[in-house]
Amino acid sequence: MTSPEEASAVSLAARQLLQRLVGDRAAEFTVDVEPVGPGSGGHDWFEVDAGPSGVALRGSSGVAVASALRWYLRTACRTQITWDAPVPRLPDRLPRTGTAARTTSPYLHRYHFNICTFGYTTAFWDWTRWERHIDWMALHGVTTPLAMTGVEAAWQRALLRLGLDDEAARRFLGGPAYLPWNWLASLDGWCGPLPQSWIDSHADLGRRILDRERALGMRPVLQGFSGHAPRELIARRGARSTTLGWWDFEVGVLDPRDPLFEDFGTTLLTEQTRLFGTDHLYAADPFIETTPPVTGPDDLARVARAVHGAMTAVDDQATWVHQAWPFSYRSDYWTAERTRAFLDAVPDDRMLILDLWAEHTPVWRQTDGHRGKPWVWCMLHNLGGRPGLYGKLAELAVGPGRAGADARGGSLCGVGASMEAFGGDPVLYELLADVAWQGAITDLAGWLESWTQARYGRRTHGLLRAWELLRATVYTSDAPGPPGSVVVCRPTLRGDLRPESPVHLAAPPSPTVPPGLAEAWLLLVGEATREDSAGPLGRDLCDVTAQVLTHVACAQQRRAADAALARDADRFRHAATALLTTLEDLDRLLATRPEYRLDAWLADAGSWASTPAEAALYEANARRIITLWGHPRSELHDYSGRHWAGLVRSF
Repeated sequence: MTSPEEASAVSLAARQLLQRLVGDRAAEFTVDVEPVGPGSGGHDWFEVDAGPSGVALRGSSGVAVASALRWYLRTACRTQITWDAPVPRLPDRLPRTGTAARTTSPYLHRYHFNICTFGYTTAFWDWTRWERHIDWMALHGVTTPLAMTGVEAAWQRALLRLGLDDEAARRFLGGPAYLPWNWLASLDGWCGPLPQSWIDSHADLGRRILDRERALGMRPVLQGFSGHAPRELIARRGARSTTLGWWDFEVGVLDPRDPLFEDFGTTLLTEQTRLFGTDHLYAADPFIETTPPVTGPDDLARVARAVHGAMTAVDDQATWVHQAWPFSYRSDYWTAERTRAFLDAVPDDRMLILDLWAEHTPVWRQTDGHRGKPWVWCMLHNLGGRPGLYGKLAELAVGPGRAGADARGGSLCGVGASMEAFGGDPVLYELLADVAWQGAITDLAGWLESWTQARYGRRTHGLLRAWELLRATVYTSDAPGPPGSVVVCRPTLRGDLRPESPVHLAAPPSPTVPPGLAEAWLLLVGEATREDSAGPLGRDLCDVTAQVLTHVACAQQRRAADAALARDADRFRHAATALLTTLEDLDRLLATRPEYRLDAWLADAGSWASTPAEAALYEANARRIITLWGHPRSELHDYSGRHWAGLVRSF
């Protein structure tokens, strides 16, 4: 039961959020937080009362109150706050709409983030950028955010306590952009060593992030231990271990029967709790994209018990948050018997499963509803931050509700976004936030009309028709990712440009502009005014234009490749010149948007440096992860390729 003092603190946090979002207009709103009580099942609720004396926002938490604000802005004021449009257009007089019916979310968990996001997107964020995003999360109903910022400090402390020297510990951690894959037991020591100034500053930043998230009523997910350890430490202890490979990298993983497994795990979680506290949720993925070194179901059960045991040894309320990705990614290994043994080794109420790519490749059907474990329907959507508009609006609108109504999916307890990177396709995240509160959106066409009006502040035939076309083209594709882009591919004479390895998970670049996309582009061009250029319409017009130019560039590359293979120099020069001109046009287009500039990404990285050597390290991390990724001939190259001004021109 929440105490009056705690409720008062949450109300204060909600009022402060309101002040940040609407400024002086916050005086026209009141905030009332009434925490959920016994018998509610813990489900959040909100309601809005817009009467003569102002707009009252009521809810069960700071997140619920923020969601009430979002609902009122969308439905009454025809405006919204998105990550690319953080300032709402408020009318001179707030509409008096009376008391709306209470909205109660059907989901206990509204999850946000992917471990990879902390490399592909948030790696170099400062507090100002984090504060803005935490406000955005609250507005969009997020209750259960993954929180990885600063956990390297806990790792350093644990490694030192276990006898590793400081230089070896920081070398093991690697570079700042690659920390997420250390936490995923996929690589270590890459692009480092990690400077002490980074560790100290990000421990402070991590605490600040957690304090704000908790103040608003969120329960952050911190890190668990899955067995990954420095090979130096393994050798020094003579510990039983194995080497697991992930793409071009190898890591040492402890045998769960070795005493060092529990020693390391409990030390790490003890240090993490001292630094950051706990909300009893811990993310751990022992075999995220690797094949386990054992074959027997009993051995897999032993691993699961060891991972959860390290958590409960420190926190007897620990719940293990596990991504279901391996069950699909390595489905040839994860037979029904092995999956059953792994999941059944942990009590149902002590595990939360993330069905990571449920909008495209759901796992709950093949795992018997995750063996009855509570689970979250997640939209993965964004793979590595690669460019291009795409998504599955129709599936997102009704997929979670359909899964929860299925006999196999009955233990569904949440929805969420598990994007590897973000910053694109805001329409998907707005729809997901509404699904998180309403369970389903059955009138998608009507929802899209309302969203279009809120996005642009006006309702015209051209804008509505443009979004009808975008919905019917880029937002209905069955492809796992956006259409491939020749711009982020290595130079080649291959005309078909099919992905060279499964890591790309994208359709081959299409040389043909889809007619619907072309028409939507022309409609947006016709609607845009100079005043729109810095706002949402300018952003959307940039995105659609970039996609059109991508198709054009792919056609030009194919013509150049064909001419080169035919030894037709004149035809090659003509096609190559056209291609390079298109790339220049794309670079100039991208430079009109602050979110699509390489120099902004590099400046954010450099802002953390306290010495020239640190500045060079951070810039090298920032450049490599969006280009080579790993080794020069790594299969991961271009995985996180971007359409960014400066990058298109120079790389």
